[in-house]
Parts: sequence; C-alpha cells; structure tokens
Amino acid sequence: MWLWPAAVCMGVRILAALRDLDPPAGGAEMSLATLLKGVMCEGPDIEDAPDYTPLETVEEEQGMSGWSVKVFQSSSRGDVTDLTRDSGLERDVCNHPVEDLWSGLAWRLRSRRTGKQHSGLQRKHLSKSNQAFAKWLAPLLAAEVNAAKSSGDVLLGVTQLHWSAGAAKAFQDAGIPYLAFVRDELQFNHSGLYRDSLEGAAAVCGAGQGLLKQIRGVFNIHYGAHVPLPVNYAERFGTVEDVSQRRLAGLTARVERNDGGVPRIAIVGVTPEKGFEFYKRFLPHLQEVWPDAQVDVYGGGAYAEALGEFSNTTWRGHTSVEDVFSNCDVHVLTVESTGSWGRVINEAGLFGVPSVTVDIGSQPEAVGDGGIVGAKDGSLDDWVAAIKDTYENREEYGAKAKEQAHVVDHRRSIAMFRSAIRDVLEL
Repeated sequence: MWLWPAAVCMGVRILAALRDLDPPAGGAEMSLATLLKGVMCEGPDIEDAPDYTPLETVEEEQGMSGWSVKVFQSSSRGDVTDLTRDSGLERDVCNHPVEDLWSGLAWRLRSRRTGKQHSGLQRKHLSKSNQAFAKWLAPLLAAEVNAAKSSGDVLLGVTQLHWSAGAAKAFQDAGIPYLAFVRDELQFNHSGLYRDSLEGAAAVCGAGQGLLKQIRGVFNIHYGAHVPLPVNYAERFGTVEDVSQRRLAGLTARVERNDGGVPRIAIVGVTPEKGFEFYKRFLPHLQEVWPDAQVDVYGGGAYAEALGEFSNTTWRGHTSVEDVFSNCDVHVLTVESTGSWGRVINEAGLFGVPSVTVDIGSQPEAVGDGGIVGAKDGSLDDWVAAIKDTYENREEYGAKAKEQAHVVDHRRSIAMFRSAIRDVLEL
C-alpha cells in the first residue's frame, strides 16, 4: 500500500513516462497530453465542475491547484509538436528507437488472415524496449525522489501503452506510486508482459466502465478510475456556428451532385482489431440486401485501402473529421475484442451524425441514445437492420448523438482526471 501525507492539497509533481507524447498521429497520445496540460492549471474536480456543453464557454469556480508535470519519452518519432509546444511541460527525452528488428519481423510475418502481428516476435520487441526504457529512466526518477525530499512535493507517476511495463518497473523500484492507462488491446494481447505494471499500479485508468470491467476480468487491479477521452471541440472545430455551417455545406453539396438521397455510411479507421475481417464479410452482404447504400472508408493504411475493392465502397484515405461527418448519414464502428472508447463516435455526434456500434467494452457508453448498439454475436442481417433503422431515423438519433457528445468534452475529462489523482492521493 502506498503511504501518503495527510494533506492532499500539498504540491504534487506528476512524472509521465511513456514512449510517445507527440507522435505524428495517435488518439491515445493526444488524449494524455490534453489531460496532463489540463491538470497543470487550477480547476475543479468532477464533483464541483459545472455542466459542460461542447463549443460553449462556461465559468468555472476556483478549484484544486495546478500541478507540475515532467515527461520522460523517446524522441525517435520526432520533436515536440503544437500539441505540447509552449505548454509548460518539462521534458527529458531518450534516443531509444521505437522500432527494431523484432518489430519489423513481427509486422512482415503477420497473419495473412487477420493482419495481426506475429505475437511472439512482437513480445520480444516489447520486452527488449521496456527493459531499455526502465534502465534509462531509473536514475532520472532517483533524482526526482531526491528533489522531492527537499521540496516536500508528492510524486505520482503516469504511463500508458507500449513502454508502460518498463515505466512501471522504474516507478516501483523508485517507490513512486503511479497511474497506468489502458487504451487498447495491447495489454490484453501481452498480459504476461504487462500484468505486473497494471496489478502494481495505484490506479488503472480506462475510458468507460465497460473497459474497466474487461480489465478487471483479466487483471487483479487495486483501483479502477473512469477517465473519459478528452476532446477539445472548440480547438478542433471552432464555434457552434462553424460546425453547423460545415454540416449544412456538406449536405447541400450532396444535393447539388444528386447524392442527397443516397444512404451514406462512414467507417473511420480500419485495423484488425477494428473490424477488418468483419467488414470483408459485411460489405458484400450489404451490397446484396441494400444496394442503395454506399460506404465511404476513411483513414490510411493497407486495411482501409483494401476495403475499397468492394463495389459499394469507396476508400477516401486521410480526410479531416469535419469533411467526414459533413458528408455522411450514419457512422459505423466495430471492434473485435477490446472495448476502448470510440472517441470518433462522439466527434460524429457533434455534427449530428448517429453511430452504430457493438456492445463490447465502453462502446455503449460512447453512443448512449445517439445510435444503436448491436450484440457482438449479431448476424450480418442484424447489422444491416441496425444501420437501416439509424438511417431512417437519423434526425432523431442525430439530435441525441449531439447531446451525447458532451461526455468527452475535454473540460469534463480533465476534471475527472483531477478526481482520479485526488482519489489516489487519499487511498
């Protein structure tokens, strides 16, 4: 059990150790960066936070003091980006490569049927990378411990994803309690490698109670904290008027090109975990039973591109979120096993686009009443029926999806992260 000073209000210094915080692309990294920047500022915990409406400002009462944050990460994937530039985050970087021989082999020898990387080779890569990261991190944490003895600050670690096992080992050796985020299927696929990191954490954070339930089903964690994915809607999309005008312009353009009456279904991002094999079965079936429906697949990569071979499907490549959800009627997202929160569901909702998803993990929490949640063992006809229902009632579902978008408003998520940190300090 971690021993804490009685006064939670004393100085807190957060040490975030992870592979990436400023990658070229990555929702998990973007989310954690937003949370860390948020708790550097004074603000309320979730119990004292006002109701947040996306794209609208609200006055917050003074709350908990801001905390200092230092990041320990690799520089292998590039320098600081606008995501954290001038944010006040302190930073130490190592030059450990993100990829190596083993990860390359794991990718080249991936399953031809599922597209998943070779598990044994990937595990060898992860084990080697985590050991190197822990070794680099250890003396830096020792220096932080010595400094905290003089300043009186409480130290709290934070980690996630690929290098979290190494970070956890270094935190444990230094006697620093830490929070570990679970963002995707990584820890489930390599439970032996990541078990100690999750079961040794003061708290395991996940976006959604559904994901936390999945985590508890595999790992014996001390405490699970629901911390929603944070989306700064105003920073990304502008004002309420901007979003409304963008959506209207997209729908108007569709009418002008005689596409307004065509059911447009959007799929954003395709990987083996995000339904690649399912879509290969579903898309030709959809063509057979509902030939009027057209599917647009967005995002890069071989899996998304491969779906463009079907006659009812167009691969659109990398496309802005605004363009995606200004030009579709229904958004579809499915996962194979791990129910990490589908943030894109709520981004669709901001534009009044409802979603159809699967009842795995936290997806039902993301959708709420703004769409339809189907059974994970549902038939292809069940999926068609759900999408048809959502399309035919898209205005009603879309209005509810827009209301549901508030659940990942970054101000609310940051307040919940503050509360999770407070709860850990008081354990």
